[in-house]
Amino acid sequence: MRDYRAYVIGPDGHVKDRFEFWCADDAEAEERARQYVDGHDIELWHQDQKIAEFKLRQ
Repeated sequence: MRDYRAYVIGPDGHVKDRFEFWCADDAEAEERARQYVDGHDIELWHQDQKIAEFKLRQ
């Protein structure tokens, strides 16, 4: 298992919130991080590596 962080990015581009969780791999972490895209952009990180970005559809 690997530790991941999903950062909620506000409209000003700054981090508003953070969620930490464990997943088996990047694909599972991406699926989980997509759940947090609820009115905000999300960045998914594992340690110092950005795994993915999920943009709010406008």
